[in-house]
Amino acid sequence: MNDFFIVTDGYAKRQVGINSYEIHKNELLIVPQLQVSTTDFYSENIKGFYCHFSDDFLDDNSLLLNWKLQNGYLNKIIIDNDRTERICQLLIIINEFYRKNWRENKKLIAQYLRTVISEISFQKTEINIEKISKKRDITLDYIRLINTNLDKRYTICELAEKLHITPNHLNKTIKNHLGKSAQSVYNEILLQEAKVLLLQTTKDISEIAFELGFSDLSYFGKFFKKLSKQTPLEYRKMIEKYQ
Repeated sequence: MNDFFIVTDGYAKRQVGINSYEIHKNELLIVPQLQVSTTDFYSENIKGFYCHFSDDFLDDNSLLLNWKLQNGYLNKIIIDNDRTERICQLLIIINEFYRKNWRENKKLIAQYLRTVISEISFQKTEINIEKISKKRDITLDYIRLINTNLDKRYTICELAEKLHITPNHLNKTIKNHLGKSAQSVYNEILLQEAKVLLLQTTKDISEIAFELGFSDLSYFGKFFKKLSKQTPLEYRKMIEKYQ
């Protein structure tokens, strides 16, 4: 799937994987495929559009080839005022067609979306292209180990043992490739999964805490607030307010 998020007023904080980004007025964030993305914060005056579409829906290989970023890149770009206005007018039309009957209007929506993609592709003012360095196998194995054991609360020593390396070597490798300690990466992945569950499910907070290996709901609340400056309930209410 392909995602982009454009802000026309106010600002938002978007979490993509373990990286956080701010998007302000006339800025657009393109999220790489296969990256989990959630919203951490909306300002009260936030306005803009979020678009999510598949390759098959667009059905234009040459346009998609130009649109897609190289693997490992995340683009946040400034859109000039005139182009922002044109893009937003197109997105308003797409939204109207979608709400009326998206199945009947599918071809029209795809046509307008191609125009939006072309407009974005023409914009060359890039303010941030962050290359996520190619991680060593040990870093990938570490992240994979966390993601496949989210219901268990391992220590860094236990994770290092499962990877057949010392805790010191694990910390050094993660720090070199991600600029963060192994524990910080672990916590951020856990927080990201908690946010996804709060956003995409109606599960009780206690259920979510249990799924993520927290036997103590109070500790889960403290963990969440320490990293996000909000309680799980405050985060869920904030997201629901803007949906």
